[in-house]
Amino acid sequence: MALTAEGAALTASNQRQQLALAVRAVGASKPIWERVLSSQSVWLAAQLEILRRYHSQSQDLTEAYVEAYREAEGVASAPIERIAFPLQEMTSVALVGGPYEVKNFIGKGASADVAMGNGFNKFSGLLRRQVLSGGRMMIDATTAGDSNAIGWRRVTDGNPCAFCAMLASRGPVYRSAEKASAVAGSGLRYHRHCGCTAEIVYGEWKPTDLEQKFIDSYDSAAREADREDGVRTQDTVLWRMRRDGEFRDSASIRNKSSESE
Repeated sequence: MALTAEGAALTASNQRQQLALAVRAVGASKPIWERVLSSQSVWLAAQLEILRRYHSQSQDLTEAYVEAYREAEGVASAPIERIAFPLQEMTSVALVGGPYEVKNFIGKGASADVAMGNGFNKFSGLLRRQVLSGGRMMIDATTAGDSNAIGWRRVTDGNPCAFCAMLASRGPVYRSAEKASAVAGSGLRYHRHCGCTAEIVYGEWKPTDLEQKFIDSYDSAAREADREDGVRTQDTVLWRMRRDGEFRDSASIRNKSSESE
């Protein structure tokens, strides 16, 4: 975690602002969703503009956060790397997650109304991920050029799935896109509706109480995987973390949610 209480508070504030931004992006996208099939080219142009606007705003928030965070942590200023809007990637994600997904639901027998509803639910998760990639990738690129940083760590929203908890348990092992992809499967992998953000770490990393629980859960699952499977991989560890832990995708948590409905 951050070296200072002020730095930790800034990280938490940035996360809240980023998630609120993602909600606004989904709200901006909803009114144009009805055109996803009837006027696909018009919808795509409008959707890309929404993605471009909120992707840039995610970076604006991140830039302000990093500047304030470094000051709080007593670290010298360094370049903050903005990320160019990845038009080709955004176009592909919009098309696959938008009209192609709706047509897929219809092809499986869903009515047009059900297909549109289910399609937007899935698309909204993709939209959140793509918007927040502005700030997430900015932290990654900025850390790579910061000689004072030991790396960046994944910060969960406090109620992560087992996968996010596993990556958070690694601490600040990520320092560039290449390094993040090589460690723990991929530090830069964020799923639909993921609430994780990232924090640059200066000095010794000390896990929070919650992060220590993630570490303990991973270590227990990994030791069992070693004994019973002879190898610790994502496939052998994650299901054990879900089985024994209390993560968003653990059966114990899903059952509690069902009982309360």
